[in-house]
Amino acid sequence: MNNHYLLEEGQQEAAIEAFRVAHEAHAPEVEVQRGTWSIYCHCKHCGEIHTYEVENEARERALGLPPWQEEEEEEDKEEALFNLVRGR
Repeated sequence: MNNHYLLEEGQQEAAIEAFRVAHEAHAPEVEVQRGTWSIYCHCKHCGEIHTYEVENEARERALGLPPWQEEEEEEDKEEALFNLVRGR
């Protein structure tokens, strides 16, 4: 079974530990690879794979980035296009 999960920043270790506990009987066959924002857990015995990724908003908060402004930009573009069509 393959599963993909989104995590909040700081939940990575708990996710790894939960996978290891769930596959404790197969411990020698459990592979865990960890990146900065993602985790890959594979149990060779069962064939179970779990991938975890820190969600974008949690990454942005962790990095101290301002909130993404795409919605406002889209609204501004739509308003500008509307005004262009109306001749304003």
